[in-house]
Amino acid sequence: MSEIDDDDAPPVTTIRALVSTKEAGVIIGKSGKNVKDIRELSGARVNISEMIPGAVERVLTVVGPLDAVAKAFSLIAKTTIAEQAGGDVEPESESTTMRILAGNHKMGSVIGKGGSKIKEVQEASGARITALEELLPNSTERVVSIIGVPDAIHIAVYHIGLILEEKTERDRYGSANTVHYKPVSRDAYGAGGAMGGYGSSRHGGSSARPSFHIGSGSGGYGSHLHAGPMAPYSQEFGASSGSAAHTQAQQIFIPNDMVGSVIGKGGSKINEIRKASGSQISIADQPNKSGDERLVTITGTPESNQMAIYLLYSRLESEKDRQQI
Repeated sequence: MSEIDDDDAPPVTTIRALVSTKEAGVIIGKSGKNVKDIRELSGARVNISEMIPGAVERVLTVVGPLDAVAKAFSLIAKTTIAEQAGGDVEPESESTTMRILAGNHKMGSVIGKGGSKIKEVQEASGARITALEELLPNSTERVVSIIGVPDAIHIAVYHIGLILEEKTERDRYGSANTVHYKPVSRDAYGAGGAMGGYGSSRHGGSSARPSFHIGSGSGGYGSHLHAGPMAPYSQEFGASSGSAAHTQAQQIFIPNDMVGSVIGKGGSKINEIRKASGSQISIADQPNKSGDERLVTITGTPESNQMAIYLLYSRLESEKDRQQI
C-alpha cells in the first residue's frame, strides 16, 4: 500500500477505490478536465482503469504522499456531488459514498478489536464507515464504505491510509499478497461485477448467477435483474422525475428460507447493507403466494441500488457457501 522511494522522500501511498462507470465519467470530465484539476490541486496521481464493455464499475487509483491522496479523494467527492446536484447545492455540505478497496488480510487492522479502529476514524472524521464482509469476485479485496461530506471523506481516507501503511510495513517481509479486484463484463463469467448482479434467466432453472442489465429510461436509469433459483430477482417499478430524478425504487425477491441471514441478528446485516449502499431497504413481513420468496423493496440512486443488490446477493451466496461446508 505504501513504498519509500528514498530517505528524504515521503512514503508513497496507493489507495484504490471502486466507482461506477457513470461516476468515472464525471471524475474524468470533458476532455479530461476534471481529473486534471484534481491532480493539480491535490498533487496526487489519479488514474481510472479502462472501461470494460458490459462492466458497471471501474477502479480508481490514487498515488502520492498520503495527505495528497486524501485531498484527492475529497476533491473527487466534491466533483461527483456537484455533478449529481446540478449546481443546486454546495458540494461541501452534501454527503456521498467512497468505496475504498483493501486486502482481506488488512481488514482486521482497519476494523480493530471490537470495531475500535473504525470507531476512532468515525469520531475523528464524522463519516460513517462500514467494512463489508464479502470478498469482491475473483479477488482477495473487500470494500470499506465511507459516507460523508468531502471534508469527512478527506479525514477518513487519511486515517485509513495510515492504518493500511502500518499494516503494509509490518507485512514487508511477510508472504501476504493481495489479489486485486478487476471489473469484468457482466457476461464474462455470469457476473455483473461488484456493483451489479450475475447471469442467468430467472425461469431457466439454472443455478448460474443472475445477470444485471442497466439501461436508461424516463426518470433515470432502469435496471432489471433476472435471477436463478438462489439469487434475487429485481425489476424497476418506478422512478421519480424532476429534481429527484436520480432516485428510483426497485423490487427483488429473495428465498424465504434465507431472509434471516439477510436481516442478521437484531437487523445487523440489513443495516450494514443500508449504510454501505445508501439505499433504503425494506423486507415484506410475509412470503409471496407460493411461499418460497420474500419481496424486498430498495429505494435510492441507481448507483446505490446497484451496490445494495450486489451486497444482498453476496450475502445470500455467503450463506449458501456456509451451509454447504
